[in-house]
Amino acid sequence: MRSIAGVLVGVAALVLVAGCTTPPGRDTVGPSAAAPTPSQSPIQVNVADALAVAQQEFSLIAGGDWTGAWQLWTEEAQKSVPEEVFVDANETCPVQPGVEFELQEVTPVSETAVDLTWRRDDRVGNSSLRLEDDTWRFDPGGGMLVEYASGADETIEARRAAGDCPS
Repeated sequence: MRSIAGVLVGVAALVLVAGCTTPPGRDTVGPSAAAPTPSQSPIQVNVADALAVAQQEFSLIAGGDWTGAWQLWTEEAQKSVPEEVFVDANETCPVQPGVEFELQEVTPVSETAVDLTWRRDDRVGNSSLRLEDDTWRFDPGGGMLVEYASGADETIEARRAAGDCPS
């Protein structure tokens, strides 16, 4: 939880600094300083709300609540990986059960998207948060979606072959 709090404080500071500084090459005196062009405006995104969804997702996964974690996914991710595939694969062969996630980097990319880099023990991954119908949703990223693409049985076999299955 401390790592999330640190990231939130850092992101808030960056947003504050970005909103209060003069863009490079801009004069603070005269008519040209009145309004920055849209490309120079800082991204206005509620990173705290987005990160709350990421923390919820990571806690659900670490706690083994596969259905709850899947329900936070974006609509597109849910269409790519059916709930029963995700749940069956992880109930049978969870990867690093109980190991918490640590956020490494948080990057707002637009008003509706925030990219994440995270670490879980020795694994590093990338995911995103997407604003869908005024609700932040978790996008697990292409790597995870590909892992489940061939179904639960194939995912379990691949994890066992890689030594990533505790049973």
